[in-house]
Formats: sequence, structure tokens, C-alpha cells
Amino acid sequence: MNFLLSKKAAFEMGFNWIFAILAGGFILFIAIYAASNIINTGNQVTQTQKAASLTAVLDPYETGLASGKSSEINFNKETRLYFDCSYKNHPPFGSQWFSSSEVMFEEYNSYGVNTTIINKYVFVEKIIEGKKYVAFSKPFFMPFKIADIIVISASEYCFYDAPEEVIDDIGGLNLPNIIFANSSIKCRGIKVCFDDKNSDNCEVKVAYKEKYVQRYGKRMYFEGSLLYGAIFSSPDIYECNVKRLMNKFVELGGIYSEKIKIIERKQCDPKIGTKLGIMISRAGNITGSRNLLDLAQNSEEIDTINENGKSGCKVF
Repeated sequence: MNFLLSKKAAFEMGFNWIFAILAGGFILFIAIYAASNIINTGNQVTQTQKAASLTAVLDPYETGLASGKSSEINFNKETRLYFDCSYKNHPPFGSQWFSSSEVMFEEYNSYGVNTTIINKYVFVEKIIEGKKYVAFSKPFFMPFKIADIIVISASEYCFYDAPEEVIDDIGGLNLPNIIFANSSIKCRGIKVCFDDKNSDNCEVKVAYKEKYVQRYGKRMYFEGSLLYGAIFSSPDIYECNVKRLMNKFVELGGIYSEKIKIIERKQCDPKIGTKLGIMISRAGNITGSRNLLDLAQNSEEIDTINENGKSGCKVF
């Protein structure tokens, strides 16, 4: 009888230990799961705040009619930014959105909530990462100012045999990640070759006279300061922003068309109304950056006529 009691007690004690271990393990699992969720939630909030703060940083890049602006954007930790774009969302101008992720425990954690940009045109690789980013902006005219293009990059670039116009255009911005080089100078970074010089080993090829940039096997046609957007962008981001810019041109063109009607009542004959109307129609139906070359011819004609107009009768 005593043997049976002791055996029963031993069984109950063993069961209690097993139950305690299982219960403790379950509680520990719940605690770890809850802590992980709290960390992930806190991380998402942090990354969302970081992305939102970047939009505020980009505000000063509006240049007015200035030649351009530049600065560095620094993060405390290695940060990865993911960008995307749609020319159809948020009509009529389309939108971009991006999110951020930073290194935690030696690997990038989850992205924060997307931050949407409607009134800016950011030309960038789809994914960039680092602690230091370089950003600059240039105004884009065709023929009047449409917007400022903003370029963000985290890599170093070597511009081989760049034309003097390009050196003069962005050399004064003192961009720390761009080195102007030639065949006798070696520099590290992404190689950008102009007009097929040293192009065999170049990631980016610029046909400056033909006005296109070839990257990732795709041609991106440019006009004016869009050259820099093409050099620093993923092709899909670039093409999307070109369409967004043309959407804005259509809206601004409509405003200038109304201005033409008003100044015609003041004995002014701007002589660009018909040409502007044609350009608005073409811009609203572009299928890609290739159409910029045709639009550029329209733009030059309109700009010349406008510049030669009588004082007080110019449209822009």
C-alpha cells in the first residue's frame, strides 16, 4: 500500500514538473512573441517617421529660378530606402512613394509605412542604401519652368569625358560623390561615359548629342536637366516621372493658354497660342521619354517666339 502511495505521489510530482515546464515555456513564448511584436511595431513607427522627415528635408530643394541646390542627408544607422512611382495615382500629377528600413542586429529590418509624395519629382534608384546620401536639384524648363527635378544617390560616380556644359552645370554644386575624370584618371564608383568614350566598362552610357542615357540595357531620352534624372534613376522611376512632368506641363499649359486670351485683349499678339495647344495635346499623349525629342522642337519654337515678343506681351 505504501508502495502504491509513493508511486502515485511520484507520478503527481512528475506531472506537476512537466506541467510547470510546459506552462513556463508557453508563457515564455508569449512573452517573446509580444516583445517581438512591440519591437516590430516600434520599428515600423520609427521607419515611418524617418520617411516622413525625409519629405521635409526635400522641401528646400525647390529652386525657384535658381541654377540648383545640393546638400547631404545623413542617418545615424545604415538605412535602405525603397522608391516607387505611378503617373496615374493622385491625378492629374501622379505620385511617388517610399519607405525606409534600417540595420538592426546586422540585417535590415522590415520597411515602415509608405510615405506618399505628390508635388515633387524625385529621380533615384528603386533601392538605395547607406548612412550618407547626396541630394541635388535642378529646375526643368520646357519652355517655361515645369518643376524642379530632385536627384538622390548613395553611390559614388565617375563622369568620364563629360562635356564642358555638364561640368559647368553641376560642377558648382560641389557634389562630393561625383568625380569628373578622363581616360588618364582612374576613380572608383559607377562609371558614366559620355559619347561612347571608354564605354566598354561603363555602367551608364550617355549619348549626349543624341540625347539619351543607356542604363540596365534601356534607353532613357532626356531634355535639359532631365539628363541627371536619367543618369541617376532606375529606368522605370525615370519614365514614370517624365510622364508625371508632362501631366504637369498640360496643366500649366492650360493656364498659359488662358493668359494668352487675356493679353490678346490688351492689343498683344503672342503668336504662340496654336503652337502651345499642339504641344499640350502631344504632351498629354506621350508613351515614353522618346517623345521628349519631338516636344523639345515644339518647345524651342515657342520659346523663340515668346522671347522675341514685345515688352509686356510675353506669356512667360
